[in-house]
Amino acid sequence: MNIAEFARSIGVSPTTVSHAINGRGRISPATRHMVLERMKELGFTPNLNAQRLSDGRTYMVALDFAYTRDYLSDIFLVELTRRVQDFLDSRRYGLLLSGPGEVLHRWVKTRAVDGVLQVIDGPPDVTLPQDIARTGTACVVIGHYPIEGIPRVGSLVIDLRTGAQQVARMLVERGHRRIGFIDQGAADPVLWGFREELERLGIALPESHILGIGATPEDGEWALHILLERPDPPTAVFARTDAIAAGALRAAQERGVPVPQALSIVGHDDVPLAQWTAPPLTTVRVDCIEIAHRAADTLFQLLKQPDGPAATVTVHTRLIERRTVATIA
Repeated sequence: MNIAEFARSIGVSPTTVSHAINGRGRISPATRHMVLERMKELGFTPNLNAQRLSDGRTYMVALDFAYTRDYLSDIFLVELTRRVQDFLDSRRYGLLLSGPGEVLHRWVKTRAVDGVLQVIDGPPDVTLPQDIARTGTACVVIGHYPIEGIPRVGSLVIDLRTGAQQVARMLVERGHRRIGFIDQGAADPVLWGFREELERLGIALPESHILGIGATPEDGEWALHILLERPDPPTAVFARTDAIAAGALRAAQERGVPVPQALSIVGHDDVPLAQWTAPPLTTVRVDCIEIAHRAADTLFQLLKQPDGPAATVTVHTRLIERRTVATIA
């Protein structure tokens, strides 16, 4: 059964079927739902090659991690990938993954993808998004800073400072004055926002209490051992990721330091692991579902209107309180 035969069998035009499949065009949500349900009932699968020839699309999107090859071992990035794939599945698009290197360049040059979602860490380098846009491929950069003024390039800004500031205020309100921070080894807006808010509240975060060791649970475990051996050990520790925080929890258990009674620990990202630690981890939520949906939706807007304004959207972070922070006298 081809698309014309399927359309005739359910009483609509082939154009309506095409719009329903692609999630675009002027059809009502009810009509699109009806078409997709009838496709399931009749077992109709559109010929993708025919679609590609007819509208010039590949129905593929690249998710590019520009700064790391270890995206499949990072809990947060794996969760983000899963949420992006869920969204693309709903639009009947496929997903390709890439890291630093030439693979993405080849995909873009050969028009193997319709659009690119590029995840960056740190200040943006606009060279690659500009190169992507020059080929006519839409691109949305997911990072911590906006990218503006480049046609066919949108950006999604993850506001990391807000959540970090909330952590600082909570710890100070709970009576903590000696506070530590375990970083991944590179300064970012989380540390900046956290430190600035502590200083505003009159609390110093000394360099001796900031450790940038790495990003694994083992790194968090090792870092907490170091912090607890300081002459003035912290009563609370903020870890840059939930994986680091999980390692810190393990170190506290090894040393017989009860959490949160003798030591409070806060994580960051709110990956699924966070609610299953013992005790459940207080953390900062970076909403992967919202990031994936808003970034992908921005990309589809660029695909629909290539000459339209390139949007910048912001996703805020927020504190999620569980059971690893206590009030002290």
